[in-house]
Amino acid sequence: MPEQRSTPEHLARLLTSSIESVERLEILLHLRAHRGKSFAARSVAHALQVSSAFAEQHLAILCGRGFLTVSIGTDLLYGYQPVSAAIDAAMQEIEDLYRDRRADIVATLNSRAERDPVYVFANAFLIRKSDKKGGADG
Repeated sequence: MPEQRSTPEHLARLLTSSIESVERLEILLHLRAHRGKSFAARSVAHALQVSSAFAEQHLAILCGRGFLTVSIGTDLLYGYQPVSAAIDAAMQEIEDLYRDRRADIVATLNSRAERDPVYVFANAFLIRKSDKKGGADG
């Protein structure tokens, strides 16, 4: 039987409580790979092939959660600088796991979405709306 692998609990907690999505993790890992440099949202968006608005939203969230710093110039400039050495060490572990066992990290992040009450509520609404019970809203 193949060995059952999973994400270590301390990393799973960080991923599911503070990072929450693969896209946000990839933004964070991109900035971590260029530590010491600061980037505008449009630069991050270009590098990761996402919209500037998408990148800006996720950069702001990561900044608010203590992973990044922000400085103000002609644009907001974000750089990787976690609030503690413990978070940086955990991010190193996550980066290594993401490189070697990406599917485990993705599964961990996806499991959070499945348990998130807002996600469950939104899905229930979509299913209910498609019932078409003859109401005025279709």
